[in-house]
Amino acid sequence: MAHFPADLRTLIAATTPISALVSTRIHYNMLPQASARPHIWFRVARDEEPRTMDGAGGIHDANVDIECVGATETSAQDVADAVKTKLDGYTGGAGSSTIRGAFVSDKSDEYVPFSIPTDEGVHVIAFDVRCWYTT
Repeated sequence: MAHFPADLRTLIAATTPISALVSTRIHYNMLPQASARPHIWFRVARDEEPRTMDGAGGIHDANVDIECVGATETSAQDVADAVKTKLDGYTGGAGSSTIRGAFVSDKSDEYVPFSIPTDEGVHVIAFDVRCWYTT
């Protein structure tokens, strides 16, 4: 059975402009204590597979929170730009899943980062990715 977070991580890591900036520092749902910057942290905030009277609908509707974290605003923005370029409007394979459509929207100014629990003097650029996918 497909695991969408792992498939999404595979897609992001396989994108050369992103991996050139963060290497393998793409973290799902938790951040290792020793993670260098810049890095990407993400979580699946919502993932639903609508049902019909015939059972499962077959297509998932998910919201993914993505945080691009850097020691400088420029490094965080470079990672965010690369991720947005890859994911906004993306359709195609992602590991064993198929993304039917992915759309990026920015978080509000009041957004509180999940991956950085304290004021560490780092820069976080966060956005939401709405994904429709099949497994």
